[in-house]
Amino acid sequence: MDSGNFEANVCQPSPSTDSLFERVSWFYALCREYLFRDHTQEIAHSLFPPEGPAPGTRLLELGCGPGFYACRLSEEFPNLRTTGVDLSFSLIQRAKDRAAARHLSNCSFQRADAHSLPYPSGSIDSIVVSRLFLIVPDKEGIVREVFRVLRPSGRCFIAEPTSGFRTRLPLALMWLLARLTTSAAGKYREPQQADVMSRPDFAKLIHTQMWANADLQYDGWYQYAVCQRGTAPVAEIPALPESLTGVVEAESKRAASHFVPPAHEHTATLTPA
Repeated sequence: MDSGNFEANVCQPSPSTDSLFERVSWFYALCREYLFRDHTQEIAHSLFPPEGPAPGTRLLELGCGPGFYACRLSEEFPNLRTTGVDLSFSLIQRAKDRAAARHLSNCSFQRADAHSLPYPSGSIDSIVVSRLFLIVPDKEGIVREVFRVLRPSGRCFIAEPTSGFRTRLPLALMWLLARLTTSAAGKYREPQQADVMSRPDFAKLIHTQMWANADLQYDGWYQYAVCQRGTAPVAEIPALPESLTGVVEAESKRAASHFVPPAHEHTATLTPA
């Protein structure tokens, strides 16, 4: 398997096993395979032109878990170069095994922290983020990193569930399984309850960065953002003045109330499963 899809230029996170995704990784992999919705086609339609990605297009999946999307997209688009990153040793190994079983030479996985990605600014063409904001401590920091590593005109696809009980159940069961299978109660870094964002909070999070386009869409179970960076390099994009904070908040509320896809976008219809 080709493990050189991207050049990492910072140190790997320090080893840690105080995670539910180490203790009961098998359960999360089961949920990802059979419970969570598959957005592969929506991702492809949102990130790539109708003819598919250009040869050598670099796609990064954040919080890849067992490598579901990275492998699916690598299978569907052989000229795509995908890399999945996750903090869990166990899930990264599952992802590598998944790619190896499918003989995917264009798919690799690396242990890394989405809050501090080991990639140069402007080096990634497309990014997929699914269900990650449910458990991370610094959502804005991750969106900032997504914006940083995307190349000018690069796109990201973000999907977050909206159903409170159904969304929180897998993490609650992971906590229960960890307690049942550990002699002494472990202290894990994950929250006790998944943080399901409201529509205004989701829109406000997306608009913390100065996207050229940020299109929001909602259905009965998920909320989505397809964001595109502008053509200016990261260093040339000015910070948002404090005087515009109210404007951004107003725009976030407006965006959360309706969705109008751009005329040039080839977008799949998102329907509840």
